[in-house]
Amino acid sequence: MSLARRPPKTPPAPADPASVSVEVLRELQAFRGTGDAILDALVPRARLQELAAGQRLLKQGEPNRRVYVVVSGRLRVELGGGSPPLATIDRGETVGEMSLLAGSAATATVAAEEPARLLVLDEETFWWLAESSHEFSVGLLVRLAKRLRSNNETVQENISLRRQFEQAALSDPLTGFRNRRWFDQTMPRIVQRHMRASEPLCIAMMDIDHFKRVNDAFGHAAGDAVLMQVGRLVRGSLRPSDFAARVGGEEFALILPQTLLPGAISAVERLREAIAGAAFDHEGRQLPQVTVSLGLVELKRGQDSVQLLARADVALYAAKQGGRNRTEWPERQARAERPKRTPRRRAGTKSAGSRGRR
Repeated sequence: MSLARRPPKTPPAPADPASVSVEVLRELQAFRGTGDAILDALVPRARLQELAAGQRLLKQGEPNRRVYVVVSGRLRVELGGGSPPLATIDRGETVGEMSLLAGSAATATVAAEEPARLLVLDEETFWWLAESSHEFSVGLLVRLAKRLRSNNETVQENISLRRQFEQAALSDPLTGFRNRRWFDQTMPRIVQRHMRASEPLCIAMMDIDHFKRVNDAFGHAAGDAVLMQVGRLVRGSLRPSDFAARVGGEEFALILPQTLLPGAISAVERLREAIAGAAFDHEGRQLPQVTVSLGLVELKRGQDSVQLLARADVALYAAKQGGRNRTEWPERQARAERPKRTPRRRAGTKSAGSRGRR
C-alpha cells in the first residue's frame, strides 16, 4: 500500500545500530500486525533517541523529515506562547508523520513530558516500511484519522472559546448588555443597513437621574444594584429585535430597529414610567425613587451614526434641562420653541370682557 510516492523496493543501508529488539517492537501499537521478517529488517536500520523531561523534539515552523515512534515515556504537543498542551503522545504512538507526508514544516512543537525513548525512522525507512507492511500503513491511516478528528475538535473548542472571549470583551458584566466598544463598532453598520433598506430606525440615549446621589448616600454597591434593576426593567420592556448597551457609568443606548418615531415614543415612555414606578432596594434597604431621562431621535436620510448620536445627545440634554424624568425628541422641542400666535378676532365679535359686561 503506497501512501504518496512509490518508495524503494529494498530498505536503505543501515544507520546507527538500535538497541531495541523485535519483541519490543512487536508490543508497540505502531507495529501491531507487522510481520517478524519486516521487523527483523527494520531493527538494524532504525536508531533510538533519548529525550530528557522538557527536551524539545520538534519545533513549530521548522522542517521535519522523520517519523518518531514512542518506545517509552510520553511526549506533549503544544503551540507555544504559554498555551496548554494540545495533546499527549504515549508509548506505541507516532509523531512527525504529518509534516513528513505533507513535505512541510512541523505544525506544532513536541517536547518530552517525561524522560522518553524514541525509535527514529528516516524518510526512506518510513516509505520502505509503509510499502512493505500493509498492517503498518493501515494502522498509520487510522491514527492519522483519529488525530485529525481530535485536531478538528480542538479547533472547534478554540473557536468556541474565542467567541466567548469576544463576547466578554463586548459585554458589560454588571447588566449583561453590550458595552461601549460594541456600540461604537456596531452602530455605523446598523445605520448603514437601515439607510440602504430605507427602513425606519430610532435611537434613544437614556441617563439615570441624580445617580451620583445614590452612590454618595448609599455606596457604590447600592449604585450597582440600581444599575442591575434598571437593566432588568429595560430588558423586560424591549422587543427581542431591539438592542441595549451600557455606554457610560449610568448612561444607556437603546436601539429600536424598524421603528417609526411614534412607536418609539410609546416604547420609551412605557419604559420611563416603569422605572419611575418601580421600588429599588439594596440588601433589604429601601432606596430613593429612581427616574430616567431620555433623548430620542429618528434616523433621517443622509445622516450617519455620528450625526444621529449627536442629535440624541442634544435631546437628552434637553430632557435633563427640562426637569428630568422625561423624554425629549427634536420634533417636540421644535413645537415647544415655536412662538405662539394670538388668534385674530373676527370683525363684529365681542371680546370676553364685553361678554362679561352683558
